Amino acid sequence: MTSWEGKQALYRIAQEALHNAGRHARATQVRIVLSQVDAQVRLEVQDNGVGFDSENAFPGHFGLNTMRERATDLGGRLDIESRPGAGTTVRATIPVTQPIPS
Repeated sequence: MTSWEGKQALYRIAQEALHNAGRHARATQVRIVLSQVDAQVRLEVQDNGVGFDSENAFPGHFGLNTMRERATDLGGRLDIESRPGAGTTVRATIPVTQPIPS
């Protein structure tokens, strides 16, 4: 992955997670953490919204599927933790071959 591809993918994942937190989850607080450990960059977006059952598939939820595709296209993964009434955490982990510059 080039740093540009990674930065763009992480930006779009964060953008979609923030959109979902505001529009669907009705969150009043959102926490965003971006970190790099060794050869992996991790983005975590956590909200205090209404949540949903993340154990089921996401048919018709194009944003969630698109976030997952962006991460997996770069050899990474996307994890979504949520349950009704308990908010949502979206975590994208993407491998990098060089540090992502700021």
